[in-house]
Amino acid sequence: MAHHRATRAEINLKAFKHNIENLKKILGSDVGIMSVIKADAYGHGAVPCSKAALECGVSYLGAGIIEEGIELRKNGITEPILILGGIFLNEAADLVHYDLTTILSTPTLADELSNQGNKQGKIVKVHIKVDTGMNRLGVRPEDLLNLIEKIKTLPNLNLEALSTHFSSADDEDSSITKNQIELFQKALLELKKSGIHPPITHLANSSALFRFPDSRGKIVRPGLILYGALPSPILNPIVKKLCKKDKLDDFQPVMQWKSKIIQLKLTPKGEALSYSRRYFTQKESLIATLPIGYADGLNRNLSNKMQVLIKGKLAPQVGNICMDMILIDVSRIPDVKLGEDVVIFGKQGDKQISVEELADKSGTIPYELFCNVSKRVPRIYQN
Repeated sequence: MAHHRATRAEINLKAFKHNIENLKKILGSDVGIMSVIKADAYGHGAVPCSKAALECGVSYLGAGIIEEGIELRKNGITEPILILGGIFLNEAADLVHYDLTTILSTPTLADELSNQGNKQGKIVKVHIKVDTGMNRLGVRPEDLLNLIEKIKTLPNLNLEALSTHFSSADDEDSSITKNQIELFQKALLELKKSGIHPPITHLANSSALFRFPDSRGKIVRPGLILYGALPSPILNPIVKKLCKKDKLDDFQPVMQWKSKIIQLKLTPKGEALSYSRRYFTQKESLIATLPIGYADGLNRNLSNKMQVLIKGKLAPQVGNICMDMILIDVSRIPDVKLGEDVVIFGKQGDKQISVEELADKSGTIPYELFCNVSKRVPRIYQN
């Protein structure tokens, strides 16, 4: 039985490695990289992307939940892995067993991790997150010293790092991020006055490492930029300027989302297309059906708003996006045939549809578009 699904996501690992090498040159040798591979590497595949990142010499891998860290361990990855989303008390035994590191912000979890470390004969590394304004995970700066003093009394815990997370590094208003950096640096200074010197500090995500160089710390936590996309259009000139300064090629998209034409039908003028009859043909039209829909992660909000690439030319999507299919008006594309390759986002000929462009049309962000490419879409790895 053959399994050759026409709808697929092509993942270019050479481009992924290129993006990491770009970052290394921009950051210099004094700043390490924690590659964020949570959410199955933003839909790109956590195991192959992690192995590619480690081949490029990254310092750390950042997973979102403990199951993601365990998956990497079961696939032979032994390098440091941080669980960025923290863990529950009942997950502490597995965290210790699989030699994972977690974000820590409560004394209760500190006690449990130390207990599990004692039971399993291990020293458990932890990273404290300081809440400087995200108001999500983390300990408030005024409570930080007490938590660290608590950790110092626990024989099986080792404070490896101090971190924080920015709420607004993508936004035009830079004052919020600058204030968060200032709060973090003030907290770090207070610790140093008490003789506490965390070996590692990490603050910067993709946006911050470009826009706020003083946030880079000992390591940075790039996510989206590794996959060749930018969190905000305001980063475009900054990234291009840095690449030009260091004589680097641009960051490259890693994923291309493609499908093929499964049917072509000449449809008379005035015919309704797809569910709810939201679109009518304005003239006799050649309509192509593609086997891709919202079950594959194509946002239904894109109905009648998006275009695709066929034979290097743009063609509009028409009618409501269905669970398994979409319709494309290919009337202006010459010599279209069944089985023709279609690009949802990616490059074909000299034309390109970026994930940022598609995200903007659907009223969301590139992160969500990548993560929504569902598991039933096979990932085809190249290079």
